[in-house]
Amino acid sequence: MSQYLLIERIKVQNANAASGFTWGFPAITHFLGFSHNLNRKLKSNEDLSLLFIGGCTVVAHEQHIHTYKDGSTTRFSQYKTAQYLGLKFDNGILKDPAINEEAKMNMTVSLLIPVEGYLGGSEDLLKAFIKNICQTQRLAGGTVLSVASVDIVDLANEDQLRCVRRKLFPGFVLQNRSDFLAEHFLNLKETNPKAELLDAWFDFITLKQVARPACELLDKHLANQAEKSEPLSMLNDIWLEHKSQPYQPEKLPSELITYFEEQQASINSKILTQWQSYLEPNEKTSANWEYVKKPQAGYLVPIMTGYKAITGVYPAGEIDGARDSETDLCFVEAVHSVGEWQSVHRLKSQEQWQTSVWNYAPYEQGWYLCQQSSTTEIQALPNESTTDEIYY
Repeated sequence: MSQYLLIERIKVQNANAASGFTWGFPAITHFLGFSHNLNRKLKSNEDLSLLFIGGCTVVAHEQHIHTYKDGSTTRFSQYKTAQYLGLKFDNGILKDPAINEEAKMNMTVSLLIPVEGYLGGSEDLLKAFIKNICQTQRLAGGTVLSVASVDIVDLANEDQLRCVRRKLFPGFVLQNRSDFLAEHFLNLKETNPKAELLDAWFDFITLKQVARPACELLDKHLANQAEKSEPLSMLNDIWLEHKSQPYQPEKLPSELITYFEEQQASINSKILTQWQSYLEPNEKTSANWEYVKKPQAGYLVPIMTGYKAITGVYPAGEIDGARDSETDLCFVEAVHSVGEWQSVHRLKSQEQWQTSVWNYAPYEQGWYLCQQSSTTEIQALPNESTTDEIYY
């Protein structure tokens, strides 16, 4: 498939900024729902009913979350419900409606949606129809203010591929990195059999720091020694490699330990004292705090990618208060994974754009998920459950 519908720079006001545990950008389910609804309305047009659009690549250009700083805490802005929706009387006294904290945001995004079927000269009709329909729909619960343009592009054409990159720049494509989470979870299991998938997920989304005993004198000493001979240069490389990892005294390279044991007579006493403190730090040891790198490189973020059923399916009308009395109902929890924001200039081939398209995964054992074709197969993990499910 090489023909795509490019909906460029959709400006959205008051979109949902929270999804499950995460906030800052709508869940991918919002965008797939948007493209799915476009396809349903496309079927109502007799001239375009033979076409099919589904799935989408999400490109973010701009976002502004409605928050404010309260000391060191970030809080969402509060909105007062319209009077005609929230007026209440209590013993004859009129009560104002409550003020609710809501996660809202303004954003500008572009969508690249695959188109299946023969256009047959109906390109202009399709572009006009889609642009009109987009401005009558909601995206992530927000109001669509404007759409810069709608175009049909063929990514198999190298010139059009370059043109798409230029149009979407600056922009960032949301990529699924659930394979990173799977790999890191298996690595954690090797060192800690009691590790859970939630621990692996936290390693991607939290900012962690670890204390490293002061080692400025050691740095200078080993750097100076490296200039004298090749073996000592290799020793300095081992030291630098050790420092690139979080501090763990039990994993100190044996070459360094041997060197300081054998050269005690020729090394300055202050350097030896710092080495002993580095080997066996205590509460009085001076230390520097260092950020722990994420398990993989890239602009990695937590994302919500679907839902997991937590009950069976109830027949329509059986559950009181359901939004729809004509549709069967199932209670679900949010499913989380890891994503990456990748600049559009890195997607240089048709295959890279194709694998960035999000689609609904085939239903399996109560999982309602969104995935990209380049990711590993989804699978439920036995005995791995949290308040909100996490998958790889």
